[in-house]
Amino acid sequence: MKMKFILGLFSVLLVSMTLAFHTASAKTVLVNEMDSTNPFKRGDVTKVTMKDGFLVHKNDQLSSSDVYWDNAFQYDNTKDYEISVRYDTSLASSVADLDLGLLRITKSTVNWANKGVYIKDGTSWKRVGTVDPNGDFIWKLVYKADKTYSLYQNNTSILENQPITTLPQSTTFTFNSMASNGSTKIDYVRISDNIPDAPAAPKSLTATAQNNTPVLNWSAATTATSYTVSRSVYANGPFEDIAQNLKDVTYTDASAKAGNTYYYVVKASNESGISPASNTASVTLEAPRSSLDVIIAPETIKVGETFTADIALKNVQDIYAEDFSLSYDPTLVQYVGYEAVTGYKVYNETKDTPGALRFIIASQGKSFVINSDTTIVKLKFKAIAAGSAKIDALKARVADTTKEYDLETANVLEDTILIEKPRFLDVDRSGQYTLLDLSLDAFYFGMNAADTNKDLHDADQTEDDKVGDDDLTYIVDQILQNKEYAPNK
Repeated sequence: MKMKFILGLFSVLLVSMTLAFHTASAKTVLVNEMDSTNPFKRGDVTKVTMKDGFLVHKNDQLSSSDVYWDNAFQYDNTKDYEISVRYDTSLASSVADLDLGLLRITKSTVNWANKGVYIKDGTSWKRVGTVDPNGDFIWKLVYKADKTYSLYQNNTSILENQPITTLPQSTTFTFNSMASNGSTKIDYVRISDNIPDAPAAPKSLTATAQNNTPVLNWSAATTATSYTVSRSVYANGPFEDIAQNLKDVTYTDASAKAGNTYYYVVKASNESGISPASNTASVTLEAPRSSLDVIIAPETIKVGETFTADIALKNVQDIYAEDFSLSYDPTLVQYVGYEAVTGYKVYNETKDTPGALRFIIASQGKSFVINSDTTIVKLKFKAIAAGSAKIDALKARVADTTKEYDLETANVLEDTILIEKPRFLDVDRSGQYTLLDLSLDAFYFGMNAADTNKDLHDADQTEDDKVGDDDLTYIVDQILQNKEYAPNK
């Protein structure tokens, strides 16, 4: 009578990870082990006994031709396995065929065509050793998720790190022994996760400035799953983490500031720990150039309208005083005056020559030191003729509390504004500006545009819906530029 002794399924702790195949050293984390003291602690083990330090599963009736443990263990091909078994070939009838799922040993030709030791390669069996018909051996198979195996006989290496073409699919294995007296001797089955050691330090870290921004590159560290970049303004640290959980071997430090030198190190991580730091790489970013900028907000205005040109210092450090000059086209715009900015006082305004201005300005206390982009004065202009008007800063000198220096000419800037022509030429529509146009607007002075005789006259020259000084000023400017006007002939 054939009987089945069932250990049942044992629970294997599954680790939520997909292991990359590699050849680096790894930590063995025991998931489960079957041995004499722990036959998986599942199922009916009353027929399991100890003999010579081995776990023996023995049939009640020695005449049985088949003894096996159903569902002996759940094989997971992301884990590593060690199987150790005693195979006694000295007894003619014992253990003719032994099948442990990944390891199979036979000395008969009844069930197998060839005697020997076999390991599982995908769905096939691969013959890797021979069996001595008169020996009693302990065979051990180390079967790894990196698609290699090693075979030992009585703790002596027979094969080391041999390749497997394909890992078997994860499944449930049954231990099976076919023999007339039916005994199966298991030393142990050890199931382990293949967890890599903490990675080595990343190598070949470099830091270069691309568009004045640090870009880091380094060589991948074996077994690393992520990287951390740390930065310091000192060559020997301390270093502060600025990027974590990076998957690529490159990083752009967008938070770096121009004009500084930075030092970087990179560390690699995996589930086992963090590597030592890489080599230190440094990069120096070009300092921004100090400038005096002219900023005109509107792009287009009409004749008669006013506009503001902000004068601002940029990319300077600890500045308290400024001396600068600029030019403008007096035929297109008229300088009206300036508006002071809180904290910065104009101590000199030179405007004697039309088209030329000079200012000397100083901060009002250390709370108004200039260390960032700062507007120091607002200049007011009025458009008096159509065209492209340029407000051009010509030269500038600045001073901190220890020195004064001139800004580079290329960094003393300018800005332009487009002044549009009015939709008409003159008040009486004669085609040129004369004293009559001025007289007509003098008549309409103070009136709303709607109250003027629009059928005959365009009195609202500046198009602000009323006739006032700006209209008369504009007319006079046009008369002076009219070479056909009688006094100019």
